[in-house]
Amino acid sequence: MSSNPNSRQLPFADAATIVRAHQKDAYFESIYRTYLQDFFQILHGQRFINSYPQEITVLAKALYLSLTTLLGARTLGEEYVDLIYVNKTGKRLPRLLPRIGFILSYAVLPYIVSKIFKSFKSSSEEESKKDGSISIKQWLIRMFSNYYKVLDVILNVHIALFYFKGEFYSLSKRIFGLRYAFGHNKDPQKVQQQSGNYSLLGGIIILQLFVKSLMALKSYNDELVKKGEKTNTATQRDNGTRIHDINTLQTLSENFETDHIIDLSDESQLPYLPENSRNCMLCLSPMVNPSAAICGHIFCWDCIVDWIREHPECPLCRQQCAEQNLLPLR
Repeated sequence: MSSNPNSRQLPFADAATIVRAHQKDAYFESIYRTYLQDFFQILHGQRFINSYPQEITVLAKALYLSLTTLLGARTLGEEYVDLIYVNKTGKRLPRLLPRIGFILSYAVLPYIVSKIFKSFKSSSEEESKKDGSISIKQWLIRMFSNYYKVLDVILNVHIALFYFKGEFYSLSKRIFGLRYAFGHNKDPQKVQQQSGNYSLLGGIIILQLFVKSLMALKSYNDELVKKGEKTNTATQRDNGTRIHDINTLQTLSENFETDHIIDLSDESQLPYLPENSRNCMLCLSPMVNPSAAICGHIFCWDCIVDWIREHPECPLCRQQCAEQNLLPLR
C-alpha cells in the first residue's frame, strides 16, 4: 500500500483532453441552437430568428450548461473523455455558487456587456457629432467601449497560459476555480508528459501578441500623422487657400462620405424608390444607407452586413453573397 497522502487524489487533466471535451461540447451546443431555432420559428416565424440570432445562441449555451454543470452532472464532452470538475486544489468537487458564477460569466455576461458598451459607443458618437469636443464622460465611454481589444488581449494571454500549463481552458473557470481532473486513475508521469504537447501553440500566441502590439504602435503613429495633415488642411481652408495636392482632396472626400447619410424615411432622398420598397426586410424600418445584394434585394447597410458576416447569403433568396459584393445606393 502506498503511504502517499495524495495517492487517492485523481490527477488533473492535460490540455489535449480538455480541448477534445470542449470541441465535443461546442458541437452539442450547436445542436441545441438548431433545436431552439426550430422552436422559435414555429412560434414567431423566420423573421424573429433573423432579428435575434445572438440571443438564441446565448440561450442555447446557458440551457446546455444549466442542464449539466448547474445540476452537478457532466456535459456530453466531459463524459466523452471522462473528466470531472474539481476545485483549484483538486481535493473536492466545486460548490453550487462557483458553478452558477461560471455559467453566468461564460454564457450570459459577455452578451450583456457587449450590449451595454454598444449603446455607450453610439451615445458617445452622437454627442461628439453635436458639439465636436470630447468631455470626460465621452472619454470614459470611448475608453470602455474599446473593451473588445482589451478583452482579446486578456483572452489570448489566458489561452497561452492554458497551453503552457493545461489548467483552465476558459477565463471564467480560472476566476471561479473550476479545474478538470480525470474520472479514472492515470499515471501522473504520463499526464505531465502529455500536458506539454501544446506549449508550442502558447509560444505562437505570445509571438502573435507581440507582432500585434508593434502593428498597433505603427497604426497609432500613422493616425497622428493624418491628424496633423487634417489640421493643416483645415487651416488652409480657413485662409481661403485652394486645393494643391491629392491628399487634401482625399481628406475632403472622406469628410463628405462620413457626413452624408441616406435615410429613406425622408421622401426626398432616393425618390426613384417606390414607397412600398423603402423598408428594410430585416429591421422592417425605413432603410438607412440602402445597399443592394448581388441578387438585387435591398437592405440597410448595417443590417445586411451583420447578416452576411454570420451567413454569407441573401436572407431572402439565399443566393451566395459576400460583403465585398454589396452595392451602396446613391
